[in-house]
Amino acid sequence: MLLAKIECEKISVEKLAELLFVYSKKLNVWLYNKKVYARFFVDSLSLLKGLIKTLEANRIKFRFYRIEEVNYEKGN
Repeated sequence: MLLAKIECEKISVEKLAELLFVYSKKLNVWLYNKKVYARFFVDSLSLLKGLIKTLEANRIKFRFYRIEEVNYEKGN
């Protein structure tokens, strides 16, 4: 399982949450200094690549802060 943290511009909190919900059911999305941030879990790198394609297709400016492999079962 992967834990990803992302920063986005030119998107609302609600829209990002809607897009992310397709790829991850465990997520946090918030607004800070006119930018939208999210922290979410995905099962595989291929799902993360699908999210990237979706964001690019919607012309959303984004960057990942961190992508790390975690053991979700132990509560990380």
